Amino acid sequence: MLIELGIKHRYTRPYRPQTNGKVERFWRTLDDDVIEGATFDNLEHFANELFEYLIYYNNFRPHQALGGQTPKDFAAAQTKISRSPN
Repeated sequence: MLIELGIKHRYTRPYRPQTNGKVERFWRTLDDDVIEGATFDNLEHFANELFEYLIYYNNFRPHQALGGQTPKDFAAAQTKISRSPN
């Protein structure tokens, strides 16, 4: 699927979180926003909360690193730019 989308899969060095900062920052945000201090009734409850948070995170939550845009809006703008005729 990555090849079909033109995405190059890159591996990071093991045990070196500094080389994977974006994912590490996401885990921190997820912990702060959803996990820390929460109690889940069961694994299904946690899975549902996680799913709902991912929808929020990608579609509604403004991201400072994206200039206040949501990832959905940012991706749509990038797609529009890449498809624009030169």
